[in-house]
Amino acid sequence: MLKGLRPVLKQNGFRASSQNFVRESAECWGIINLQKSRWSQQDEKTFYVNVAVTAKRLLAFDNEPTNKAPAYWKCAWYCRAEQFGPEPRIQQWTVRDEQTSAEALKYLQRLICEFVIAVILQNMSEAALLGMWSNQNAPGYPQLKSKAVLLAASGDTVSLSETIQTLRSQFGSSAVAAGVKGHIEKLRNKFPDAMNSIS
Repeated sequence: MLKGLRPVLKQNGFRASSQNFVRESAECWGIINLQKSRWSQQDEKTFYVNVAVTAKRLLAFDNEPTNKAPAYWKCAWYCRAEQFGPEPRIQQWTVRDEQTSAEALKYLQRLICEFVIAVILQNMSEAALLGMWSNQNAPGYPQLKSKAVLLAASGDTVSLSETIQTLRSQFGSSAVAAGVKGHIEKLRNKFPDAMNSIS
């Protein structure tokens, strides 16, 4: 499956890396990941296709290397590929023989080329990630943390103040309260000017 997807993804600027196809921009990493299921039956392989984007600035904030793509699950934004396709009900693929493998490959080539690549490319900047999270009705805890980092780095103190306030009000007394406090402290250390201006 990886071998079959490689040519078409290479044409679109992605390079193969283990079970991933990755593309780099000045600010971000985009990833298409094939994740094998641990629950495959004998004589078959079941797998998922994950799509992810993260900003290099977020990797640096967490002291992760920025010169290589992270694991998809470490990215600021990720989801299943089929969410963007014509048949969003599909959650996984199972191949048992040459026929099922060819059918899955044909479907995935269309899904990735016609739908997934466009989604990745339109979100390969910090501004695009911030725009996506701003358009969400209720960004989750990881998204709010990432949003705060990018806003602090950009100096948008008005939006940063709102995001910090949302983090505190929604998660400051929950099971991740210590994480909220630690994240805000880390923001103060890394972006003192922006954080001091909203204190």
